[in-house]
Amino acid sequence: MAIAKVEERILRDVLKCSFCGMCEWVCPTLKMMDNHRLYGPRGRVNSIVFLIRNGIWSNKGTDGIFTCLLCGACTTQCPAGVDVKEDIRMFRYYLLTNKKV
Repeated sequence: MAIAKVEERILRDVLKCSFCGMCEWVCPTLKMMDNHRLYGPRGRVNSIVFLIRNGIWSNKGTDGIFTCLLCGACTTQCPAGVDVKEDIRMFRYYLLTNKKV
């Protein structure tokens, strides 16, 4: 899949997020990281949107993306139907295969 298509597919899904916070209640890494928002599902969604829209690639900006356990708890709780687990998995692959980090 071409880079633009991957970015478009991920953005289309994560932009459905209404930031209701339902996903944050079940995220194990958010709890382990003292509720630092970067390490929760909403923080990860924000990071993905920022990184794709601004094209600023840094290890610091992707920390939250790579600390996700991909357990899928957030996805099952999302009333907007955002597949956070799959979006993060795809975005990780995208970052690594395109040498963005």
